[in-house]
Amino acid sequence: MLNFKNLIGPLFLLIVYFISIWSIDKWELITAGLFAISAAFLIVKKNWIQSLFSLLALSLPLSLNLSLGGLDLMLPAEWLIGVLALVLLFDLLYKKNYRLILKTPIPALWVISFALPLIMSSVFEISMKFSLLNGCFVFVFFYGTLRYGKGEVFKWLKLYSVSFSAVILWGVYQFFDFNFNPITITGIFKPFYYSSTYVGAVAAILGGFALGNGRTDKKYFVLAIIAMAIVIFSESRAALISFTFMLIAYLFSFLPIKMRLIGPILIILFLVTIGFENIREAFAFNKIESHNPDANIFQETLSVTNIQSDDSNIERLNRWLSALKMFQERPHWGFGPGTYQFKYIPFQESTLMNRLSVRNPDDIPKGSGGSAHSELLLQLSENGWPSTILFMIIFIVWIYRGYSSTGQAQIKSLPFFLGMVTYAFHMNVNNFLNQPGFAFLFWTFGAVLMSPDLISKKVKDENELLP
Repeated sequence: MLNFKNLIGPLFLLIVYFISIWSIDKWELITAGLFAISAAFLIVKKNWIQSLFSLLALSLPLSLNLSLGGLDLMLPAEWLIGVLALVLLFDLLYKKNYRLILKTPIPALWVISFALPLIMSSVFEISMKFSLLNGCFVFVFFYGTLRYGKGEVFKWLKLYSVSFSAVILWGVYQFFDFNFNPITITGIFKPFYYSSTYVGAVAAILGGFALGNGRTDKKYFVLAIIAMAIVIFSESRAALISFTFMLIAYLFSFLPIKMRLIGPILIILFLVTIGFENIREAFAFNKIESHNPDANIFQETLSVTNIQSDDSNIERLNRWLSALKMFQERPHWGFGPGTYQFKYIPFQESTLMNRLSVRNPDDIPKGSGGSAHSELLLQLSENGWPSTILFMIIFIVWIYRGYSSTGQAQIKSLPFFLGMVTYAFHMNVNNFLNQPGFAFLFWTFGAVLMSPDLISKKVKDENELLP
């Protein structure tokens, strides 16, 4: 016998759905939203939450950019993120797990800091999307991992890596189809990853994860080597440099804690005193160009200090200076989340304009993609100083916790610390946190660094592995 009470919820949603599509001309978004609400209720009832996290991890690298009612979304990943956000919201409200946020409040405060920039935004609809997107990323990937990730994080990352490997094979096939033309490298991973630079950043962070696990399982060293090969294949200068930074951090992890803290200070002093003149000369006289088709990845990497003739580097300076000018005009709330690419054009420096500079938003030069090419400068221009300071606090706390950990905590956190170190450099020359495939790695790694006990790994003979 049917229970009428069980039918009230579905009937109500059905009525809302038909009224909505009749009155609003965005039936795709409405359908996706109501299906998400229905799926969230079912998942909570059946306790399929951890399985949904696994499905999300598997789908992230293979998601495609599609349009729903005029709104571009990475599907199915961003739809699944929306479902999980609803699931976690139900969990927060009904089980009153407020301590989860109160225990680690700064990421939540960072999301809250988007409120004023959103209200003052120069393009409100764009800012609304980016604010919701970043809020969902933090809620699902960071707090969701703290809530449901115990004993599951390794499985999620393995699933992500399997799908990412499929994307790499697709890229290799595409490269073969283009007769190994080096000019095609940047786009061979489409439609899954929009650029080879993005692929290089993901490979670098996964390489750090693999190398850190090699301390307890030697098979991971093979995966670290494969990750490095992908970084080289991607021809991303920033990814290769970030991988090198990570290798230095790995060597430092073998040192006693006092030496680990002193080591970076000694390196900085060396660069300031002995190496300063060499660094100045590298920027003043380097003529190696990254867009030379005959250059290999290592020659391209050396081109990072060429600010005389390398258009890619000059354009980065142009984007950075534009972001600083935007920040100078609106220091407290910026131009609004997600608005940099729509507002930076009039702020460009005429002396830095080059063949990659965008003069007309409807006529973007080939190879001139990207945003501010800096995570911090992007936030300064879009959100102002409050969000940027909170983000820096978050990142510094994560790095410090990973770098200063010892014993069992170090073994558990080392893979995630090394992965995060790659972005410590990379975020100064690129920005990927608005991409779900990278945001998953960033916020999940951060959650483990804040709570290493999420990893249920145990070391048999600690003295063989740690100083």
